[in-house]
Amino acid sequence: MSEKEVSPEARKSAIESDYAALYAVAGLTDALADALKGALAETQQKATERINALQSRRPELSKQAKTSVEDLRTFVITLPDQFKHLPDTTKARIAELQRQANDLLAQATSAYGDYAVRGKQAVDEARRSTRERSNPNGAPVTPRDAATDIGEPAAESTRTKKDNAMKSSAKKTG
Repeated sequence: MSEKEVSPEARKSAIESDYAALYAVAGLTDALADALKGALAETQQKATERINALQSRRPELSKQAKTSVEDLRTFVITLPDQFKHLPDTTKARIAELQRQANDLLAQATSAYGDYAVRGKQAVDEARRSTRERSNPNGAPVTPRDAATDIGEPAAESTRTKKDNAMKSSAKKTG
């Protein structure tokens, strides 16, 4: 029932009636029925659109389902064979991974060597440059022991000093 202009007399008559509560429930039911009819019509329209969209895709979906069923059937049929060959397949895959690991190790070793050579050349060049700057008159600079370069006495000179100290303490006691 659509809303119409209600005269004040009709309103007063419904409210003052002994059946006012029943009229209110009937009015609420009527309002709900109208709302539900509108929602139902909207839902039917959306459902019709969705069904049409699915029906237009029916051949595509049917073809896709048939392909999937065939793929599944093939997979299930070949599963026992795949299972039988699993150890061989696994061994082959492990061998392939080992080859890849060996290749990567060789590449890493090669790169390490390349960088070591490059680093040695850079250090040698820096030493050469430092020597040239510290000795501008061109006199040769004699290379020192590596231990001396870092501030530690050379191993041989340390050993000689210890030997001499032991000999002198032996002479004093003897």
